[in-house]
Amino acid sequence: MDLEQARKVVGSYAYLHGESSHGLIRRVMNAPGFVNPGKTLSPASSLQKGVVLRPVEALHQLAYATAPRYQDDVLDMYTQWGLLRYLGFFDVVDKKSRRLKVSDAGCRIAGNQRRVTSEEMGIAFGGLLARRWFAWTGAGRAPVSIVDVDATLDDRYVFAGGAPRAVRKSGKNRPDYLLVAADPHARNHYRIRTLECKGTKSRSTAIRQLQKAVRQLDGITVDGKIPSGIATSIIASNGALSYLAIDPADEEEPKHEVSSTWINEAGHFRLGEDTRDLSSHALTNAAVRASWAMLADFGGNFTGLERWMPGVMRNRLTRRPRDRVNFSTPLGNAVGTSVTFSFAGRQITARHAISESVDQTLGQDRAEPVIEAQVTFAEQLPQPEYETIEQLSRPEEQVEPDDSNEFYSATSDGSIFSLSFR
Repeated sequence: MDLEQARKVVGSYAYLHGESSHGLIRRVMNAPGFVNPGKTLSPASSLQKGVVLRPVEALHQLAYATAPRYQDDVLDMYTQWGLLRYLGFFDVVDKKSRRLKVSDAGCRIAGNQRRVTSEEMGIAFGGLLARRWFAWTGAGRAPVSIVDVDATLDDRYVFAGGAPRAVRKSGKNRPDYLLVAADPHARNHYRIRTLECKGTKSRSTAIRQLQKAVRQLDGITVDGKIPSGIATSIIASNGALSYLAIDPADEEEPKHEVSSTWINEAGHFRLGEDTRDLSSHALTNAAVRASWAMLADFGGNFTGLERWMPGVMRNRLTRRPRDRVNFSTPLGNAVGTSVTFSFAGRQITARHAISESVDQTLGQDRAEPVIEAQVTFAEQLPQPEYETIEQLSRPEEQVEPDDSNEFYSATSDGSIFSLSFR
């Protein structure tokens, strides 16, 4: 695959095949080694038959979710490495189906690098699927954020050279991420869910991964109850790309109140040794604070990062003020960092940014302006042009590869990622 084809694929709508069904649940439960989780397993609503997306959205999610694990001195290099590595990883089966697959170049990745690729695709698409699942099953058009538990709240790790090293063992498995969403009807109330995302090149391995993932979702309880959660496994086999997803069912989902005072106090929150049951009040305020720190870090807002960074994150992460740029997007003005590099005779610019309206509030002392700005941005965010495979496959609306030279991706909590070719 050459750069021109990669550019067209990464910015165009495609269909990611997936399964979330009772048949999948039976296969997971009947596989050797299965241990019953604390909740009944059910298909993940809205993810039963695949989703329509753009690969640039997956690159956005990968950059967002993994950046907090890298120290300041290698952050820009990581950004370039990730884009160069995965820009040509995607392709489509044919123009009619628009089904997403691994490109020929991606299929040539082998050995340990293939394992790394599978894991990072698990993060990229798992986070993207989780955000959509939450939006479609409770959050609506409210902002949804992802919080890296190890990087921001769990004090059993130190980070050396960007890699986590456990300073002690935890007696409990835990999910890797928390999902945080504002309540559409009460802006100072939030829902907390969990996410465990895996990646592999084998469907049989994906079944085993889901077994482990649903046990990890049981690793945290809130006020004595296992929160809602989703387990995903992305399968990047030769020539194919798909997902499996399971949702431990939850009939009632509580909403938890936050405030400036409580969020300020949550800076000292720790997930300590063998901590399992958590106070909803403490966890929600700490998770909201951590989500703002991750957002500020993604867009290079040093003042906002210093303001909201939890103590755990502060103790393990080194950052310095960075040069930032203002630029206009179809989603409104944005502020963030910009990295340009040369490849195959062209200039590629990646911007990691935040909606200007949200960015301005992150440096303030109060939580309420951040909440208001994020809700406003989420409500005004344009809906995707195509949301189902049926829409994508209409003969009269056959989708052609996007020929523009700049692509944008946004999350409902205010992060904006752009990729341009010159």
